[in-house]
Amino acid sequence: MSLGSAQERLPGKTLAAYGVGIIAYQFVHSGVGTLAMQIFNIELGYAPALVGAILMAGRIWDSLSNPLVGAISDNTRTRWGRRRPFLMVGAVVSGLLYPLIWFVPRDWGTTAAGTYLILSTFLLYTGFALYSVPYIAMGFEMTPDPHERTRIQIWRTYFNLVTTFAIGWFYWFCQRPFFGDAVTGARWLSLIVGVGIILTGMAPAFFLRERYYRVAEQAKREPLWRGVRDAVRNRPFLLLLGVILAVVFGAMSADALSFYILAYHVYGGDTLSAAKLAGIAASVNIAASLLAVRFVSKLEMRLGKIHALRACLGVMILAAISKWFFASPEYPAAWLLIGVISQFGVIGFWILVNSMKADVCDWDELNSAQRREGAYGAVGNLVQKGGFSLVYVLAGTILHLVGFDATQRGSQSPETILSLRLAFTLVPIAFLLPCVWLLRHYPLTREKMQEIRATLEARRSRV
Repeated sequence: MSLGSAQERLPGKTLAAYGVGIIAYQFVHSGVGTLAMQIFNIELGYAPALVGAILMAGRIWDSLSNPLVGAISDNTRTRWGRRRPFLMVGAVVSGLLYPLIWFVPRDWGTTAAGTYLILSTFLLYTGFALYSVPYIAMGFEMTPDPHERTRIQIWRTYFNLVTTFAIGWFYWFCQRPFFGDAVTGARWLSLIVGVGIILTGMAPAFFLRERYYRVAEQAKREPLWRGVRDAVRNRPFLLLLGVILAVVFGAMSADALSFYILAYHVYGGDTLSAAKLAGIAASVNIAASLLAVRFVSKLEMRLGKIHALRACLGVMILAAISKWFFASPEYPAAWLLIGVISQFGVIGFWILVNSMKADVCDWDELNSAQRREGAYGAVGNLVQKGGFSLVYVLAGTILHLVGFDATQRGSQSPETILSLRLAFTLVPIAFLLPCVWLLRHYPLTREKMQEIRATLEARRSRV
C-alpha cells in the first residue's frame, strides 16, 4: 500500500482549517513566555528567578490538567464528536483570560504582584488545556496514512510561521512611543492577541470532522486513568518523549537566553536595538522556515521519519556551535545566520515528532483496540509543557548564577557575559547528542507502519 496516495490526500481546505488553529495554540503556549521576561524582569524589575518560577508553576498546572482533559475527551460521546465541543469552549475561555496576566498593577509589591501573576497564569492555562489537548488529538486522527500525517504537520507549520513572525515583534511593538512605555504596550497587545486566539481557535471546531469518531464510538468507555497508564507504558512513545524532552531542555533553554545575549553581549545593553534585530530575525526566519519545510518534506519521503529526524538533530547541533561565532558585537547582523541554520533543524524536528506521535496511536490501537489520541496528546503535552516550565527555571537560574543584574543595564561584567555565551552554546549540545542514540531504538519504521495499518484495516475496515 503506497503512502500518501492521491486518493488519500487531504484537501487543502481541511489542512488549512486545522493549521490555522495553531495560531491560537502558540499565542498562549509561546506568547506568554516569550514576552514575560522582558516585561516583568527588564521593565518592571522583578527578579528573573521569580518570573521563571511563576511561569514554571503555570506550566506545571497546565501540564497536570492535560491528562485529565485528554481522558475525558477520549471518553466523550456527543453529536458534535469528542474534540469539537472542547475546542470551542477552550478557544473562547483562553482568549478572554489571556489579557489578565499583563494587567498586574504597577504599584503592587513583589508579594502581591507575584500572587496576582500566579493566579492569572493558572486561570489562563486551565482554559488553555481545554483547547490544546483536543487540538493536538484532532491532528493525530485526521488520516490513517503516515505520510499524510506529515503533511498535516507541514501545513500546521506554515500557519505557525504567522505566530513566529508576530511573537518575534511583540516586544518591539510594546516599545512604540505612542504607548508611553512597554508595560502599557503589552496590555494593548494582549487585548489584540486575545481576539486572535478566539477567532483562530474556533476554525478547527467549525470546519473539521472527526475521522475516527465511528471507531471510538463503538469502543467501550474506559476509566479515565487507563489511557494515561497505557501511554506511559508504550515503549515507542516513551522513546519519542525522551527525545522531545532532551530537545526542549537543550534548544529551548538556550532560546530563553537569546534576548539577553543579543541585548547585553551584541548590543551592550541597548534593548531597543536588540528588540529591532529580534524582530528582523523573526522575519528572516520565516523565509528560512519555508525552505526548511520543503527540505524536511523531501527528506521524509526519501529517508523515512527516523533518518530524517536524525538529520534534523545534526543541523540543530551545528546551529548551537554557530552561536559562539555569530553572536558578535562587531557584526550584529551575523545573528541572523543563527536563526537561518536553526530553522532547518527545529522546524523539521517538530514536524516529524508530531507526525510520529500519530503513528504511536496506531501502535496503541493494534494492542488495545482503542483510539486514545487524547491520552497520547495529553501525556505528550504534559512532558513538553513540563519541560518548558523547567526551561524557564533553568534560564532564570542561569541568569542568577552568572550574576546578571537587570539594574546594571549595559554594565554587566565580562565574566557574566562570558558565562552567558558558554551556556548559550554548550547547553543545547549536551542535550542533543543523547537524542541520536535514543532514536536507534525506535521501532516504528516506514515498513512497520505499513504492516500495522494493514492489520488494523483487516480488523475493523478502513476509516
